[in-house]
Amino acid sequence: MHDMKDSVKVAKAMKKHQKLNDSGDIRMAIHLDNSSTWLEIDQLATELGWVIVPIPHFFSVNQIQYLIHQSGIDCVWCAPEALMFWQQLGFRNDPEADTLEPCHFLSRMVEFKPELPQGTHKITFTSGTTSEPKGVCLSYEHLSTVGQSLADAVAALGIHKHISLLPYSILLENMAAVYANRYVHLEIISLPMSEVGMAGSAKLDITEMFQVIKTHRAESMIMMPQMLKQLVQYLQANPQDVSFIKFIAVGGAVCAASLIAQAHAMSLPVYQGYGISECGSVVSLCGPNDAPGSVGRCLPHCSVDFSVDHEIKVKGPLYLGYLGVPESQPKDIFNTGDIGQLDEGGCLHITGRKKNLIINSFGRNILPDWIEGELLALVGVQQAAVYGDGQPFLTALCVTDLSQFHLEAAINTMNKQLPDYAQIKKAVKVPAFTVINGQLTSSGKNKPQAIFEQHKNLLEMIYAPSNEKRTAHAV
Repeated sequence: MHDMKDSVKVAKAMKKHQKLNDSGDIRMAIHLDNSSTWLEIDQLATELGWVIVPIPHFFSVNQIQYLIHQSGIDCVWCAPEALMFWQQLGFRNDPEADTLEPCHFLSRMVEFKPELPQGTHKITFTSGTTSEPKGVCLSYEHLSTVGQSLADAVAALGIHKHISLLPYSILLENMAAVYANRYVHLEIISLPMSEVGMAGSAKLDITEMFQVIKTHRAESMIMMPQMLKQLVQYLQANPQDVSFIKFIAVGGAVCAASLIAQAHAMSLPVYQGYGISECGSVVSLCGPNDAPGSVGRCLPHCSVDFSVDHEIKVKGPLYLGYLGVPESQPKDIFNTGDIGQLDEGGCLHITGRKKNLIINSFGRNILPDWIEGELLALVGVQQAAVYGDGQPFLTALCVTDLSQFHLEAAINTMNKQLPDYAQIKKAVKVPAFTVINGQLTSSGKNKPQAIFEQHKNLLEMIYAPSNEKRTAHAV
């Protein structure tokens, strides 16, 4: 959708809401699939000075409700299938407004809105490390600075056409299609996720994805490591002309150097990058001649330093603070929690993380304690360890007297209460974790690395390529 009449309707609905709101403090959610309308709504809200809150496509109903409450949302653009959900929360259509398909504008009166850091332009919600997502408050100046830095970094590639393969609710895609594009003016191909082979947050039809890339002759795109892995496997089995592709940024999670080498051998121009939401999503990006296995050099707007234990600290424009946490406003440097180093050529290498955090191959952050707590709540499960760092789905190693059938049935019921990125896709019974076998600390806590090392062969079988194809997962 993007004819002039619809553009007028978008502007009319939003400007009317602006007039009715005396305070000028308007917080708008966007609960839509990718489209040119999404980008147009974002641009108009920016011009009006509204706070923009994209709804992550992978959030559960409970997480969305938490987001709405925490942000003080007073209006929303939503898809028809979400209309009833928002109406049940007290949002209403304007009876005098023209109908705009395939989306609806709803609003409500909010008596009290949580305080936001001054200058908040957009709140990006991460999957968080628990069931309660974390809102990162970002300024327009910060995002624009990162956008210009990113645009300058790829200017020499001569890109004219970018296809959005990730939802705009993900800050990385938002950065490319919205902020960087204000400086390079690319043609943005904005198609619904289902039309680029994506379904939910964890299913990918790589054949369909490549065909749409080929049909549109897209020159630029962003992929998560698992998407790139499936693309490489597809092209190995079905050789195709990829000479029209000029730039594939891979991010969200660390990508194996061997996979990038495979992609380069097939003439896929893959550039790995590194960043986090608090730093505007992009800190560094590989160039054509940067060291293999690195995440490239820092972009001009920022730099990195390291603590005594090699934790990466980013200097430069930073987030304004976390939503609902007044004391979280950063100073001049942000401690990322990632461990790394710079090589002699100035390229950044990521070597690990300080915390016991799972980042799956699609960039979702998951604290295993959260899911393990859910597993331990199941009758008959005595111990549990969740595995999935760098993998497309989670596996549970369970100490239980349940049969395999009853264990899977219990987990299937549990999964219904979890967002799809946090669901357990495989579950196996294992012997008890003990202090004697080195899999528990003296205080009774899991020692994850020892547990996973003990079951290394089993885990390798679960994530073998032949098994991954049976459960095709992506963002």
